[in-house]
Amino acid sequence: MAGKSSGKATANPAKPSQSRTALKGRTGLRVKAAAAIRGSSASRSEVTAIVLRIASDRSTEFEAMFEAEEIPIWEDFTRRGRFSEARLVRAGGGSETRSGIQDYLLHIVAADHDAHEEHDSDPRFRAFLAKAEKLQPEPPLVWFGNAIFERRS
Repeated sequence: MAGKSSGKATANPAKPSQSRTALKGRTGLRVKAAAAIRGSSASRSEVTAIVLRIASDRSTEFEAMFEAEEIPIWEDFTRRGRFSEARLVRAGGGSETRSGIQDYLLHIVAADHDAHEEHDSDPRFRAFLAKAEKLQPEPPLVWFGNAIFERRS
């Protein structure tokens, strides 16, 4: 039908000089970015960021439990190359602080999504998580994905 587009990027027959290559040149960055986003999880690290919301009066208990139970898992995963970075940050401020809540920022760089899943299904982590959830008056905020930009000094 006239006036309707199929949505496919094809050369315009009315403009023979405009080829698929020319069209690709205009959209090449978007195409490359989309391809990178769809890239194989086996070859790309995965970044996870979690805000843990722990009852303030239980934060000392949480930190001791984390050090005793989760840190050995991190040591195992970093030794085996499954995690390249792992950190827990006690938030000292932020845009969404709440009375009675101590926020923690959990940041992990895993080898890939499979490493993330391996951690989350590890029986040691499952046992830790069951106890840690009892210290959380609010559910955590969780995000994960592949880094698209990064700088380090």
